[in-house]
Amino acid sequence: METNNAVFGSLLENLDQIKIIYKETYDAFKNDKANTGNAKEYSIQEFIAAYLTSDYRIQKGVIYSKDSFSNNIDCVILAPSHPILTTPKRQIILAEGVYAAVEVKPDIRNKEEFARALQQVKSVKRLERETYNLSQLTTGPLPDHQKRIPAVIFSAKSLDPNDQYTFIKQQIKDGNLTVNDLPDMILTLDHGLYSFSIDISTKLFGKLFLEEFREFTRTTMLHFCDAEQATTLALFISHLINLPSPTILMHSPILNKYMNFPHLSISGFDYGKK
Repeated sequence: METNNAVFGSLLENLDQIKIIYKETYDAFKNDKANTGNAKEYSIQEFIAAYLTSDYRIQKGVIYSKDSFSNNIDCVILAPSHPILTTPKRQIILAEGVYAAVEVKPDIRNKEEFARALQQVKSVKRLERETYNLSQLTTGPLPDHQKRIPAVIFSAKSLDPNDQYTFIKQQIKDGNLTVNDLPDMILTLDHGLYSFSIDISTKLFGKLFLEEFREFTRTTMLHFCDAEQATTLALFISHLINLPSPTILMHSPILNKYMNFPHLSISGFDYGKK
């Protein structure tokens, strides 16, 4: 992206704040994990909210469908159609009104922590809901996998890309996950952005990737590698604002006009092959 682009400039300033919040905790406060974790979650909530229109809201909590519920999720983005729905005891989040769910982790190099994050995502992806909107990227009725709530893992540190692929494949082999449970995105400040779909052609850059690399199946995770951290954040926001929405979108997001990526290095991890 152009360095004189105001949106890119805002990403640089927000990156400064994210780096601060993800700095190593001072020894005096390492026993206070609750407040440290809450600060990270709130910081990421503020970052995401800055790139959404004011009619979206962000809450932390459990997502309820008609017959099930998710685990407690760090950052749940509510579409404009979601009712306020509060009681004297709680704020209630309904699956039909959720735009996306984001699980915030400081370091998923820790495989136990990564496995927990994947299970958080799984609890979201397993929720069934009715949705009627047409995506910016597709026409006609949405396929079943696009009706599910989009889910993201956001982390500062992560496994080497090949190790991450091997770990996720092993989780699937062990029966802990299926490809339907995988996150739509994994954002890592150290290794870039990953974007996944059962049909990657429905995601940004997916069709272009499949046209160039015909050996990959549609069930592929794209990896935007060798990108600067600010570009990684820009790619994340670009993917986020173009997710299939549970409410009808009347126009394309304004930010799309500012999101240009002339030089990208994209690799793939194929989950459709045995």
